[in-house]
Amino acid sequence: MFHGSIPAPLRSIIYEHAGTWPGKDIYVGCSGNFTIERVLSSRFGAERRVHGNDITAYSCALGWYLAGEPLEYNLREEYEDSLGWLHPYLEDRTDLLATLMLGTRFLQYVGKEGPYYRRMMDATQDQWPRMHEKTATKLRGLETTLGSFFAGDVRDYLDQVPPEAPVVMFPPFYCLWPEHRLLTADLRWVPCGDLRAGDKLLAFDEETPEGCTHRRLRWSEIVRSEPAVKECVRVVLEDGTDVVCTTDHPWLAQRLDRPSSNPKRWVRADRLMDEAPYVIRLLDTWTEARSYEAGWLAGMFDGEGSIYMGKSSSKAGIAQVSGPVAYRFTAWMKEAGFDTSECPRPSGVTGYEVAGGWPEMLRALGTLRPERLINRLQQLDVDRLSIRSRGNPRVKVVAVEPVGPRPIQSIMTTTGTYIGEGFAMHNSGDYTSQFAPIDSAFAWPEPEFGELDETGKERIIEQVQDRPNWVLGLHIERPELRDQLAGVVQTANRGLPIYVYAADGPRRIVRPRQPIETIPMPKIGKDEELGDRMSLHILTGGQFAAVRSQFMSKTILPGSPLIACGVAVDGKLIGAFAYLPPKFDPNTAYLMSDFPVSWTRYRRLAKLIVMAASTKEAQLLIQRSLSKRITGWATTAFTDRPNSAKYGRGIPGVKLQKRSEPGDAGDGIHRYQLQYGGPLGGYDLAEALDLWKTKHGKDMR
Repeated sequence: MFHGSIPAPLRSIIYEHAGTWPGKDIYVGCSGNFTIERVLSSRFGAERRVHGNDITAYSCALGWYLAGEPLEYNLREEYEDSLGWLHPYLEDRTDLLATLMLGTRFLQYVGKEGPYYRRMMDATQDQWPRMHEKTATKLRGLETTLGSFFAGDVRDYLDQVPPEAPVVMFPPFYCLWPEHRLLTADLRWVPCGDLRAGDKLLAFDEETPEGCTHRRLRWSEIVRSEPAVKECVRVVLEDGTDVVCTTDHPWLAQRLDRPSSNPKRWVRADRLMDEAPYVIRLLDTWTEARSYEAGWLAGMFDGEGSIYMGKSSSKAGIAQVSGPVAYRFTAWMKEAGFDTSECPRPSGVTGYEVAGGWPEMLRALGTLRPERLINRLQQLDVDRLSIRSRGNPRVKVVAVEPVGPRPIQSIMTTTGTYIGEGFAMHNSGDYTSQFAPIDSAFAWPEPEFGELDETGKERIIEQVQDRPNWVLGLHIERPELRDQLAGVVQTANRGLPIYVYAADGPRRIVRPRQPIETIPMPKIGKDEELGDRMSLHILTGGQFAAVRSQFMSKTILPGSPLIACGVAVDGKLIGAFAYLPPKFDPNTAYLMSDFPVSWTRYRRLAKLIVMAASTKEAQLLIQRSLSKRITGWATTAFTDRPNSAKYGRGIPGVKLQKRSEPGDAGDGIHRYQLQYGGPLGGYDLAEALDLWKTKHGKDMR
């Protein structure tokens, strides 16, 4: 009924402070799902009066109900035909709230055409008496009550709270930017944290337009872009891609068992595996090419090129007489990863066009960046292009993994959609728009509230502190509040820490504990020489956690690997490595950890661990885990030097792929972030050990 919960350590912090506060009243700002109110009510009962505040249709209904106030929600006239059957369930206030709560599940289907939506509405009406009675019964048994509820801007609310009254608040905002990339109108993949209201995107229809058989591309504009922290999942796809998003983030997805009766539809991320385990990829992502050849190709497109967009086809290419220039164009396009088709014309010239339809046309323009053609594209009607399944592969979802609270950017667009990391996505995953169907179907006394920008967030923090007793939870550390730090709670290894500040009280630090297991294998001794037979041994999660905690850098956040292996020589452990599924290139696995035991006589033992992770044996283990072919690996190194001593030299095929600018490592500790990569399966374990001994085995400490 109520969604969300507060981890036990946070409950303890709230109990410790609230128990010492004078008076009877406690005020909660940004109530959301009323988790804090439930915590306080369960602990103090009638001893304390708890007061709430929020702005959404759902939260206001719940808040007014818990405060014993009337619920003035009335079915809008335009919904009488489709939802008139609800009237018997709108008369009693408990029945009305139960209807609104259930409405968050089914109102999204109202007014939409198609067999799927009709089937869902029919099923809702058939099951309605049972579902409604069950929900209403739970509501009548609630013990949580509110002293009052304020519907409106939290800043106005805090201005009205008595200055001596205590406040508890976990405001839903954050100031770090996520890396999830959206496709802009000028064909760039831009992290959504860098986008603002007014920025233009290339998007598509939320639903299939009347008279059409497919959704179509559309120009779109961002109307809101706000950071937040929410419970997230990692959606892992069969092609190796993984995307972290909120649990309720909608993907355009489909079942394949009965395609005719299961059209592409919007499905929450946490329900993909059960409801529609194939998501729609509209485009491959790309980065701007900066080579001489790419610049020459961009110049050819701008000088000799044209772009055309029609209902049946779209084209971008150049017209050229057959000869050296045309040959160079097709050859360099091939090197850049693009096929071209030749179309002879009556004038004697030949049209050399990007092959592969509009997805490849957009990728070519976005990669090569011919400025004139990109500007021309933005003047065309892209709604001539439909997002049919042909050319837009359906990618199987192989896992949906909870990852805890993460920073996300809440984006709303004029189309209700965007293209994120190449996939068709909806922007209604944020808390406010999650309950938008209630606003559409019901008239209610909507509160007024202003946009919450950075200045507004600072004001909220100041308003909370400007009183003798308060608790404030933030997902970012505030150095100026260090003396008021009451607790740091981290519920997952790579989850965001929650910094809990308070006017006074004890300090508490709670971090996740990982179970560890002993590895039944001796480690190589400090003065022992390496033997002649190297082997790999799959480690359990506990075994990998144990060896990682001993030997991996403490500045690196641990994660959960796809596969972890110990590396041994003559039965003695010399190190370990672990892989994650591919992130961007579907054929390249991500080497998340590789480290040696630290007490050996060899200075460059770390290189041997990297070589072991690159062998045919390691490749086979990764491929078995993913059930697909993997040909390469990639990793990230943080260092104060422009090159990595571990990956830099002496390992066959390893190359530095990208280096950050000095000081831009991004981890707050090192000067450089280096991206390295290499092939998998170029040699076996025996060959790797022989090669390492020849090049590095004599380099002692």
